[in-house]
Amino acid sequence: MTLGMAVMLLPLIILGVGSFIASQDMINALEQVVRTEAEELRPVTELQKLLLQAGMPPNDYIILGDRSERVLFDYLVREIDSRFKSLSAPASFGVEKERKFIDEARAEWEKARIMGMGILVIPRPREDTTAASQMKVFDAHIGRASDVLNLLYDEVLHEIDKQRAHARSVQWKETVFLIAVFIGALVVAVVAGLLLSRSIILPLRALQDGVFRFGQGDNSFRVVLDRQDEFGQLAKTLNAMAERLEYDGLTGVYNRQEFHRRLKNELDRSLRFGHTFTLLMVDLDHFKRVNDTFGHLCGDDALRAVTMRLLKDVRNFDSVARYGGEEFVVIMPETGTAGARAVAERIRDAVASGSITTTRGAVLDLTISIGMAAFPADARSEDDLIAAADQALYTAKQQGRNRVIAFEPGRDASHSKNEL
Repeated sequence: MTLGMAVMLLPLIILGVGSFIASQDMINALEQVVRTEAEELRPVTELQKLLLQAGMPPNDYIILGDRSERVLFDYLVREIDSRFKSLSAPASFGVEKERKFIDEARAEWEKARIMGMGILVIPRPREDTTAASQMKVFDAHIGRASDVLNLLYDEVLHEIDKQRAHARSVQWKETVFLIAVFIGALVVAVVAGLLLSRSIILPLRALQDGVFRFGQGDNSFRVVLDRQDEFGQLAKTLNAMAERLEYDGLTGVYNRQEFHRRLKNELDRSLRFGHTFTLLMVDLDHFKRVNDTFGHLCGDDALRAVTMRLLKDVRNFDSVARYGGEEFVVIMPETGTAGARAVAERIRDAVASGSITTTRGAVLDLTISIGMAAFPADARSEDDLIAAADQALYTAKQQGRNRVIAFEPGRDASHSKNEL
């Protein structure tokens, strides 16, 4: 096996080294395109946007007479002057034609700035007959500055197109070379690779990945191995074990361990991308009375029925888990407090508005209480978020049950669950 792998990998190593050496010109050309686009094209569009924004405060001042428009205009003046200064730097635009466009746009802006400042100091602009004519001149200067920047944008875009054409030319030459090398390597690699990977290596790697993921607590992972031999049987066994570890045996939703794994993943994703998500903590009201009055089998039916209503009203990408006993949790990605409350109220109403008939014929009228907390608004860690949602749930119990309560910092939640 080792010798076969060496024979298979040798041409691929040669291909990799040759590709690295031969593709440097292509990579440099492509990097130059990206660098030009980032350093020249984007600042031009940003400056155009600021210029158009600068035209609004004088207009609004003439119409509304609000003196706060002067503050906004001063801020935009500083920003635009700063952007022009950056564009005029020697390292930004080296082509003489491009620098000429910048100078023309800057000259128009200077005229517009002086005119705009004059408009903003008129004591009563709505009563001044000259204000409207001054505003037309001001808008004309802003428009000409924007038009000149459009010309600059087109010029830079033309340069980028030339660089892209060069990059495509280099890419084509390198592609021809790589194809020739690849065909030679492919003949040997395919024969050796098919014989080894199809029989041993691929199923072993799939099983190895599955064992590693399961060992890391990722019970949602499944080994995809459509084989009827020992490898296939082992994959089915691993998947069955993972499914038992991932789901709650009574309700069929995720269990507590899988909930914590999913919550951690969602929290990490929220921190990475700056997104908000909400956690719901759901608890059946007076559930002990159900068990004491009708028995635990009827209680199990009630838990399954509430689970079905939860799954019906949440979204496909929300995660529902049984947290323990009669408590459930729902992870709602990309959802703030307002959106989560709407879903929570729908769930609460669905449970409260319909009776549940157990397999033993008992008719139960159940209600639920829901506590909710959002990340990162209400917590900074996984434990803090669970504690916040739990505190909100306790508050819902304190206030009479059958209600949805969002977490509020400082709210007293000193009662224990047994007291509620």
